[in-house]
Amino acid sequence: MANKQVKVILREPVAQLGRRGDVVTVAAGYARNYLLPEGIAFAWNKGAEKEIEAMQKARRAEELATRETAVATKEKLDGITLTITAKVSESGKLFGGISADKIVEELAKKDITVNAKSLTFAPIRKTGTAEVKAQLHPEIAAQFTVSVEAE
Repeated sequence: MANKQVKVILREPVAQLGRRGDVVTVAAGYARNYLLPEGIAFAWNKGAEKEIEAMQKARRAEELATRETAVATKEKLDGITLTITAKVSESGKLFGGISADKIVEELAKKDITVNAKSLTFAPIRKTGTAEVKAQLHPEIAAQFTVSVEAE
């Protein structure tokens, strides 16, 4: 059975696929069973050119506005060390680990607003330090360190 491909227009960003307003080609089943029912995308057709243009124009305007915010956040984040205390076992392993949500919560205490989905890091399951990357904007990323200490 051949894998039929269809074109869809994204209404919101999808990791490893595209950004809002992008026309992407995906497997028919992926579009039919996930993207379309969830409202993440809509079917592409020849008359959708104006809609695509409007979405991309809005995206560009939004990116310009968020770019300034991202630059300010990057200046606050770059090179900082965020200390998080957590419960640990006798061997130094954490009960559960440190999640992106926990890091966002701790950053919020320092008046730094970051989306949990923008954070990438290796799983943190023991005390010590870990490098975290925050993708604040398509062109702007910040690096910082999370230091985990026993409660």
